[in-house]
Amino acid sequence: MAESRKKNTMRNIIMSYLNMIVTMLFQFISRTIIVQTLGYQYLGLSSLFTSILQVLSLADLGFAGAIMYNLYKPIADGDDVKVCALLEYLKKVYRTVGIVIFSFGVVIMPFIKLFINGDVPADINLYILYFLYLINTAVSYFLFAYKNTLLEALQRNDIVKNIYTVVSIGQYVLQLVALTLFKNFYFFVIANILGTMLKNIVGEWVSKRIYPHYFCKGTIDSETRGDIVTRVKGLLVCNISGKTYTTLDSIVISSFIGLGAVAVYNNYLVIFTAVTTCMTVIRGGMQASVGNKIAVASVDENYQDMLVWQFLFSVLVTWCASCMLCLYQPFMTMWMGKDMLLPMRDVVLFCIWIVVSEVQHAFFLYLSGNGLWWELKQPYILSTVQNLVLNIVFGKFFGTTGIIISSLLATLIFGLIWQCIIIFKCYFKCTPIEYYKKQVRYFAITIIVCGLSYYLCGLIRIDEIGGLVVKGIICTTVSAVVMGLSYFRTRIFKRTISLLRKR
Repeated sequence: MAESRKKNTMRNIIMSYLNMIVTMLFQFISRTIIVQTLGYQYLGLSSLFTSILQVLSLADLGFAGAIMYNLYKPIADGDDVKVCALLEYLKKVYRTVGIVIFSFGVVIMPFIKLFINGDVPADINLYILYFLYLINTAVSYFLFAYKNTLLEALQRNDIVKNIYTVVSIGQYVLQLVALTLFKNFYFFVIANILGTMLKNIVGEWVSKRIYPHYFCKGTIDSETRGDIVTRVKGLLVCNISGKTYTTLDSIVISSFIGLGAVAVYNNYLVIFTAVTTCMTVIRGGMQASVGNKIAVASVDENYQDMLVWQFLFSVLVTWCASCMLCLYQPFMTMWMGKDMLLPMRDVVLFCIWIVVSEVQHAFFLYLSGNGLWWELKQPYILSTVQNLVLNIVFGKFFGTTGIIISSLLATLIFGLIWQCIIIFKCYFKCTPIEYYKKQVRYFAITIIVCGLSYYLCGLIRIDEIGGLVVKGIICTTVSAVVMGLSYFRTRIFKRTISLLRKR
């Protein structure tokens, strides 16, 4: 079983990274071409509409996550009847969710202009463009999105990512043609809709061929339904909070500052999201395997594993923060020009935010694997309220800097501190003191690595790609040397090597 978990985890991570690389590459290319051919305001509109509709997509309430949790055991037990019944239930839920999203999306359509401070491109009908984004958000719920949940529970997320990669390449090619040959933003969005539809249709076809014994049929029992509803309540709160960290940021910036500021902020957010996606890919590839081990191994064994994942995520995020601190501004200058730069203080805040948010993946594997979403309701509710209020207050007085500070504080207080306490109280049944001591040490090493890297990179006077390469090598070398000297003889390093070999 351990060998199977290792194989599935590595396969999921590799395919997820391939998909991420393709997505990031074309995202950079398309954003660049949009600015060059149409203007930065189009980027602002795209970011704004995406943010609004991500908030609407909260209507799915987290049913997919709750049902995935309930799929782990029947899949492990070979209970095909229950698996099919859960799929039937999710299929019905998704169709209802699609109707709700589309309906609410249409209702708020007349008020779209209220979210925009300033002018919009003259050749764009705001309502038609928004309607196209709405269709793209709702359409997958009417197709076969529920099959992705099944594949993830089967530890075959690599299949989903392979489909997404192949279809996305075709979609991005169409979008680039729409921008370069026709200079038409409507065609750009329509290509996105076609890609979304095709991903779901191909996913259903592949799933049916590989797992023909899993199909939508049957009815779940009242006990399972009650468990799903309970967990959905918690997931709804979690999802609301998760969406507010970045989606409300763009809405507030658009309302108080304008579409141009949204475009600049989201250019930086693209890099930030790329780094967080790298980490999330790793966690996503591990999640089903961790969920499986939670079901078969002792709490103490899982606790020791969690400390290893904490160490690994801290090592990774230290290197990422170092590279972001030293490469953010040079890359943005080369990509978008000096006129679309945020001040260096915002870059530092982004780096702190990335560290605080990404080290949480270690314990979140066990929060999610144990289905503890309802237990997270208080920190998530308070996080949402705090982030929204401070976004408005700080955004009004401090602009983009205030928006980043607001999200950072919410991540630190209600994520790293409070959520950690919950998993230790509800599952590990011990104090998190050991965890926090280790994390403080990891943070101290991160500060040393980032400070030394920034100093050395400041001595480099090479511009453009050559400068990025040299500075990237410096960051990587400093990270490897400092962390190597700091961790090489520690027990956690030796335990990590041992666990990775076994898995």
